[in-house]
Amino acid sequence: MQMRLPATILVPTFPDKKDEEELDLQSLTEEDLKLLKKTDPFLYYSIPAVNKAALSLKKIDHSKASQSMKVTRKERLTFECHPSLAMDELLVGLGEADLGEIDGFLTKLLSKTQ
Repeated sequence: MQMRLPATILVPTFPDKKDEEELDLQSLTEEDLKLLKKTDPFLYYSIPAVNKAALSLKKIDHSKASQSMKVTRKERLTFECHPSLAMDELLVGLGEADLGEIDGFLTKLLSKTQ
């Protein structure tokens, strides 16, 4: 006997809507911003200068980040697959010889980075 799973599963993502958190950046020091990154990363990355620098893979200039007046906390969802799933898709259909080549390539690549 096979067990039937429901076709649709609803998962509440934001069950309680919180009041908008607002942060005045002018009163924060660089140390305050570094602490904010650890204590509330969503609020930290809601700062436009921080978000822009992070997305462009640049170093975050905290002096520019504190030039904004006030920032509202933003929450984001991301849907990313685990790297092993992506690798499984890439490796499907490869033979033993192909896997040996890939293994050799990865070994050379890793030895150069160490």
